[in-house]
Amino acid sequence: MKKYFILILASAAVSLSACKKTDDLNKPIVGLGGDTWTKTPLDNWLYSTFTQPFNLEVKYRWDGSELDPTKTLVPPDTARVRPLMEVVNSGWIQPYIAEKGATFIKQYSPKQYMLVGSVEYNSGGTVKLGEAEGGFRVTLYNVNNFSKSTRSNVQGVLKTIHHEFAHIMHQTIIYPKDFPLLTGGSYTADWNNQPLADAYSYGYVTQYSRAAPEEDFAEMVSVMLTQGRGGYETLLKQTGVNVAIIRKKEAIVVGYFKQSWGIDFTGLQTKVQKDLNSYSNPPVFAQIGFNKAFTSFSINPALVGGQSDKFNTAWDAAKTAILNVNTTAKYTLESMNVVFASATSMQLKVNFRAAAGTSAGTLYTGTFTYDMAANTAAETYTFTYNSADANGTVIAAAAKPLTDFFTGAFKTNYFYAADAKVEFGGFVKSDDASTFTFGTLNL
Repeated sequence: MKKYFILILASAAVSLSACKKTDDLNKPIVGLGGDTWTKTPLDNWLYSTFTQPFNLEVKYRWDGSELDPTKTLVPPDTARVRPLMEVVNSGWIQPYIAEKGATFIKQYSPKQYMLVGSVEYNSGGTVKLGEAEGGFRVTLYNVNNFSKSTRSNVQGVLKTIHHEFAHIMHQTIIYPKDFPLLTGGSYTADWNNQPLADAYSYGYVTQYSRAAPEEDFAEMVSVMLTQGRGGYETLLKQTGVNVAIIRKKEAIVVGYFKQSWGIDFTGLQTKVQKDLNSYSNPPVFAQIGFNKAFTSFSINPALVGGQSDKFNTAWDAAKTAILNVNTTAKYTLESMNVVFASATSMQLKVNFRAAAGTSAGTLYTGTFTYDMAANTAAETYTFTYNSADANGTVIAAAAKPLTDFFTGAFKTNYFYAADAKVEFGGFVKSDDASTFTFGTLNL
């Protein structure tokens, strides 16, 4: 035993001696401090976009010392860093700035974003896409699979960011105590092994919502913001969803943002969607139509400007002609409703009011029915004029510029005013993008 011990010491001495001769012990170990990097255009952009204005560091160079050493993780692809962080800026920071101001982001945003190329696998079979650490740092995983043109991919990143920021908000000002009571008996640590259908039936918007009340709250916030009103309402139309409970949670979230933070949640949601839709095609066709999230929209150019020139021309011509239909009543064109009446029909409801005579003040609606053909592959609706009801017949000739306008093939689309406070919906001529009309969306 004594000889063996001495032999080990001797071997160690030789090894140390060899190390002294061949290795530079002052050479810094990458990722453990002491290493320096030459700044790149990416570094300069990150600094000017995040660090300088918001004191927010974006760390993408590999530093294993700040990650779980028991997990197998890979560095992010630098080519994907800027596209991803552009989304972080335009889909999270800028909407909050527009609603609450830059000081809000400076004060409450995390001070560091850590980017990791792969997902982190959990022991229960789930994967981690992001995490927040005490409001200081947010780690985003799966960077190497990010594609700005893939809507579901972008929504996943934004959902993680908005989810984690919702935690920072409720850890600063707690959400109302009534929130966890709505589904208090169905939270479970075993959420990932429970069917999504069960989550819906209890009144959750995702499986993960069942993990804990604070996760439920953050999921409500992130789903509503990243799915938008159309996606959120589509979810609520699914069979088995406990709409009553989710509506109550929705009301608490909206009220919390307004009362605790002075933030208009609808305006925030609209700004997130406007940005998302600017580089990723929204599933509008799946959300506007018969038995879809939105079954009608109301058009009133006096309240919502920005209509196309061709629509305004048709509206003005019809308005003048309708005024002359009855010289005594002097009918005034006020608004229209586009209603998806069935899977094969659309109704154009033209609202006009008597301005004079014995019926002064009376509002009339003329209904014009169109045959409708939906082309799912092309995502278009084609309308062919069919008939008018009694009131419609009275103004049919005068309203012809409008009924003609709605004849033909159209794509659905979302529209926004400059302040992006409300999301509107409407039609765009499939063969002429400059011809469109839109209005307030109705469930």
